[in-house]
Amino acid sequence: MTPTYLEAIPLNYRKYGDTGPDLIVLHGLFGSGKNWRSFARSIVNDFQIWMPDARNHGESPHAETMSYKEMAEDVVCFLDNNGLERIMLLGHSMGGKTAMQVALRFPERVSCLIVVDIAPVQYEHFQKNLKLIRAMHELGLPKKMTHAEVEKKLAEKIDEKHILSFIMTNLICKEGQSQWRIGLEQTASGLPELLNYLNPENPFSGPTLFLGGANSDYIKTEYHKQIRILFPESSVKMLKNCGHWLHVE
Repeated sequence: MTPTYLEAIPLNYRKYGDTGPDLIVLHGLFGSGKNWRSFARSIVNDFQIWMPDARNHGESPHAETMSYKEMAEDVVCFLDNNGLERIMLLGHSMGGKTAMQVALRFPERVSCLIVVDIAPVQYEHFQKNLKLIRAMHELGLPKKMTHAEVEKKLAEKIDEKHILSFIMTNLICKEGQSQWRIGLEQTASGLPELLNYLNPENPFSGPTLFLGGANSDYIKTEYHKQIRILFPESSVKMLKNCGHWLHVE
């Protein structure tokens, strides 16, 4: 009997490719499946690439709560709804932790796992991410502002240009007003959970690759022990001259 997850959210998605193994790609915080389009196009002849938007992100519905348990169940329901039994799973940052949770709870659905620049540990990035959400919230959207006006106001609070550009991918215009696509309040309330440890009952014994950016601090050497406890068949590779956004660098 197929389990029913009453709180699961139907996820919006994009798909590239018609032949080859099924690869699910899960994006990170403040992102959407669109962030992985260039990557998908580069491997479209070899894989069928499915890129869902997480709850409260992209064009997927908003939900009051946002835990890895719920997001993992969203992914499994997505698989069921699209007739996908066993898949290759790739996740970046928040999507990487979601991917880990899927593999740990539903190992029979995952043939192999690729985790991009995140580890199954607790992070101290709460204030940094909350600062971004506050900067977005303080603009008081939706209201009539041009894209340039929104970007100029945000630049007063967000110094790093690549982060500002990434945040701006969440801006949409609807009925003549600029508004955020991401669910700000729901994401803010979910941040403590999103930065916390994973606490599974059993390890995932399938083949697993952790890819980190050498210029990023998300996969430190001291995290390798916890990685191998939960993913005993894993390897860790660090890519030179890359930061947190490996897929665009």
